[in-house]
Order: sequence, then structure tokens, then C-alpha cells
Amino acid sequence: MERFGLDFGTTNTSLAWAQGEGLPRLCVLDPPAPDPHVLRTLLYYSLEQRGFVVGQRAIDEYLAEDMAGTLIQSIKTFLGSESFEETWIQDRAYTLEGLVAVALRHVHAAIRTLTTDDVLLVMGRPAVYIAQTARERLARDRLRRAAALAGFGEVSFEYEPIAAGLAYEASLARPELALIADFGGGTSDFTVMRLGTGTRGDRRADILATAGVQIGGDTFDARIMAARLAPHFGAGTTYRSMEGRDLPFPSHLLERLGHWHEIPFLRGRKTRELLGRLQWASSAPDAVARLRALVDGNLGFFLFEAIERAKSRLSSAADARIAFHADGIDVDERLTRADFETLIAPDLARVERCMHDVLATARVDVRNVQAVFVTGGSAQIPAVRAMLIRAFGAERLRAQDYLTSVAQGLGLTARDGVRVSEI
Repeated sequence: MERFGLDFGTTNTSLAWAQGEGLPRLCVLDPPAPDPHVLRTLLYYSLEQRGFVVGQRAIDEYLAEDMAGTLIQSIKTFLGSESFEETWIQDRAYTLEGLVAVALRHVHAAIRTLTTDDVLLVMGRPAVYIAQTARERLARDRLRRAAALAGFGEVSFEYEPIAAGLAYEASLARPELALIADFGGGTSDFTVMRLGTGTRGDRRADILATAGVQIGGDTFDARIMAARLAPHFGAGTTYRSMEGRDLPFPSHLLERLGHWHEIPFLRGRKTRELLGRLQWASSAPDAVARLRALVDGNLGFFLFEAIERAKSRLSSAADARIAFHADGIDVDERLTRADFETLIAPDLARVERCMHDVLATARVDVRNVQAVFVTGGSAQIPAVRAMLIRAFGAERLRAQDYLTSVAQGLGLTARDGVRVSEI
């Protein structure tokens, strides 16, 4: 039996194959991508192919078909949503687990190019999908059903920050008491863990506490959207009701606009009719026209790509421009790192509270933490790093590959039969 670890992420997905000793080998999941070991967690229903494609191919075909098909992003975010039972794409209904299974089938096919043997798969999951017990269970069950639909037989799950800790542990020459901090696209998760103890198999005694909060890179993108770009699309404007009253722009439309994976849901007939009426009655009809162009042109993905580029630039520069020009939409906003840090400060305060809460649960003083292993794409944001330095000092921070260390730790879990948590 061959053993694999799969980090199915909100933004990116990676796979590691455990063979022999040492860190598991990263597998190629997306040959056309800039990093073929990292698959963008994107689905596109191609009108030409009459079916789904994933990753870089999803982006390429979306562009080639003039954005006429359906692009689905951040699908992991919906796992705990009771309201998302199914969606219609090209006259066919798809359940949420059916859509997740599309991405997992791509992974299954990649594994089959490597081996025809039976496979044991360990999948990662955040410390908290959603802070409600019933919806947490729903998310777990859906992911398990999706894996079965994709053709995986033996599947188990492990918390992503614990897996990251196991990847870091492979580099240690002596025991450490560590805090593992995983800053992803959808969540920020923490684990307090004893590493390098020499224990294999049952590691439950080494896990002192695990917790998470639903704040990640997508949250920070939404803050930029709300503060800097939403006014271009109607935020802060009013419209005249049939009774002659001036009313604020509908909040439910702005809420959808703040999340890149929800903008396609604005393309429904009723919403389009509402936007037509709003434009006629708006105090800023040009802004509503831009929103209609964004929705009708299916341009939300590319608008948020512009936000993401600016956010990434702020990791190394003092300012960045958010530039987006398409279908009558002309956005050119300057964003400084200081402005960005102000926007996300309340979110980082919640993340920091979660971090200190997990230390308190573990009954570990900040001064006794010997190392802080940091992973996840959002870990590269200077404000996130500054938060950790304030608490622990730069000398205790550790990092490996921000996007693939969780997959390698999951591979170690599969290889060594590590038993950490009951999921």
C-alpha cells in the first residue's frame, strides 16, 4: 500500500508521497502552473469540453472562452454551509461534495500516474471549519463523501497545524516545545506540540492544545475590497425607492461583493433585474453600471487577482497599486502597507487572541515556547510576522516552504501511522 498526504486548501492544494525515510516527496499536480507541485483550488466548467477542468487549466480555459463558463473558487469555504446543498451549472445540478470531488478526482488521477497500488490517503483539515458543532460535523462528512466519490478508499484526516509540526520535526536534532502557526486562505490555526520526543505511532500525549479562527488571506482581501474598491461599485451610494425615500445601497449585494467566490452568485436572474432597477434609481448610476459589468462579464476572479497582487507586493514594498481595467471598469487605487495593516488590525487582534488562548489551554507560558513554526501563504504578510515577533522574538521563528509543508507532514502521518487526533 502506498501512502500519501493531501493538503486540500482554500486557495492551493498540494500532495506528498511518503517513500522510505526523510520528508515525503512532493507530487506534480499541475504541470502548466508556475509551481507544478501547487494546484490552485479552482474549478471551471468548460463549454468546449462540456466538463470541468482544474487549476491553471481552469484559468487558461476561462480566459480562452471569454469567461463564458462557470469558474468556482474557494470551494472549501462552503463545506460547513447548510444553505449550499446544490447549484446548477449548464442545466445540471451539482452537490457541494460533488464539486469537491471534481478537484479530488484530479488528485486521484495524478496518484494513478505514480502507482497502481492501493492507496492510504491522509487529508488535512483546519482546526475549526466553523464554530458550530452541527456545521463542523457537516463539513467533515462532506469532505469524507467527496473523497469517496473521487475514488479514494482508505481516507483519514489530520489537523493541518499538527501536520505542519510533524514536517518541521523532521529537521530537528533535539526535542522542542513548539507553537505551530498555520495562516491559510480561509483560517488561522495553532497547535502547541512537543516535538522530537522520539515517539512514533500514538502522538496524542505530545499535542497540548489545538485551536483556530476563521480568518485568513481571503478575509484580508475582503477588507481591501470593502474599503478601497466597493465604492467604485455602489458602496456608500443611495437609491430612490418607489415611495420616494432615499435608501442605502443593498447590504446583501455588498456582502457578496466582498468575497471573490460569491460574486458569481450575483449572476442570477432576480439579482440582475434588481441591479437594473437600482441603476435607474441610483444616486450614482455609473457605479451600479460598473457593478453590472463586473457581474455580467464574470470578472470577479480577475478583480480579486489584482487585489492579491497588490497584497503580495506589500510584503516587500511600502505601497502598491490596485489596477483593474475591463469592460468600462477603471480602478486605480494606491494602497500603502500602513493602510493595509490598519484595515486588517481587528482581524489580526482576533487571530492573536486565538494564539494566546491556545497557549493558555496548553498551560504553556510564552517564555517557554522554544520555537514557532510558521506556514501558510498568509504567514508572509509583514503584519502577521510582526505579531509573532512581538510575542516570541524573531530568533524563535522557523519556516520551511509556506505552501507545501502541511502536505509533507500529512505524508509523514500516513507513512508512520501517526495517531494524533480523533477526527
